[in-house]
Amino acid sequence: MNDLKLHETALRLHRSSIVIDTHIDTLTHLVWRNPDFSTRLAEGRVDIPRLREGGVGAGYFAVWNDEGTPDPEALKYTLRSLDIAHEIAARHSRNLEIALTARDVERIHAAGKTAMILTIEGGRVICEDLRVLHVLHRLGVRSITLSWGAATTWMDSWNDEKHGGLTEFGRDVVREMNRLGMIVDVSHASDKAFWQILETSARPVFASHSSCRSLTPTMRNITDEMMAAMARAGGVININFGSGFLTADPAQVHPKRIGPPPPPARDPFDRIGWKSPEPAPHFDRLIAHFEHAIKVAGADHVGIGSDFDGVKSVPQGMEDIGQLPRVTSALLARKHGEHTVRKLLGENNLRLLREVVGE
Repeated sequence: MNDLKLHETALRLHRSSIVIDTHIDTLTHLVWRNPDFSTRLAEGRVDIPRLREGGVGAGYFAVWNDEGTPDPEALKYTLRSLDIAHEIAARHSRNLEIALTARDVERIHAAGKTAMILTIEGGRVICEDLRVLHVLHRLGVRSITLSWGAATTWMDSWNDEKHGGLTEFGRDVVREMNRLGMIVDVSHASDKAFWQILETSARPVFASHSSCRSLTPTMRNITDEMMAAMARAGGVININFGSGFLTADPAQVHPKRIGPPPPPARDPFDRIGWKSPEPAPHFDRLIAHFEHAIKVAGADHVGIGSDFDGVKSVPQGMEDIGQLPRVTSALLARKHGEHTVRKLLGENNLRLLREVVGE
């Protein structure tokens, strides 16, 4: 297939597929700076024009909580952010709509809009109270990344181990999320916590934004053994597009700095979304992680979890969410069939949403 034919085939396939990105941090941008989301923004990597260009049928919009504030304050910020997410969806109703179920995602996508699936990054916001978890579910939250940088009072994170994994309350959180129909996200979990989550959960889980540790050795990535176990349990590994999760340079892996120090942060969006001006890894590094995950977990268990607006550096040629068709083209060029590529673009995550959250 020549380059022009490949491009045309890839664009047709991409436009006719349901594309789901399981982790973007754009709410942090919207909450703190209130930009006009309907315009192409100078800051950030996601806006409505680029969601359209990227053919994004659904995105998991994460409420990110920085460390260092008391849990009740984090909950207050989460509630405020969820309210703003609903306001943004209403303000841009021709292009966006909150989705609560798999059927919602399909309906919204069929209408030519992007479905906003609400998720929380940092389980400490439940304040050790399962009733708070219930309320968050009622407000539309359909997934929680159980930890972020530091351990919570009930679970260890990838770089902060205090409990030997999950406490008994942590197991209760997983069980209650199963009962409510919320997807448990193992990204940021410690290795011990990961295995205990998998043991505890009666429903499939996903890694919303983690790549392959065997290719890029950071504890934030997933080992081959973990990927295979998640696949056996029906889960999905969603590849993170951040340079530190993909690089072949040991000196640049997450959380080591890629590029120069950022300027003083104006607000939390600068903490996670500032764009490094330094050269990033080649685009092929991103595709290598997709291919490795497919080899280990199988094509039914891999998807997209870009982490756009939550990473400072991304591969060359993948500067924003509008570039997602390049992933489709690259996978086709590597002889993956159209049926397989549709699964990777979104069908696997739609299946997971249906199985855990419901129709």
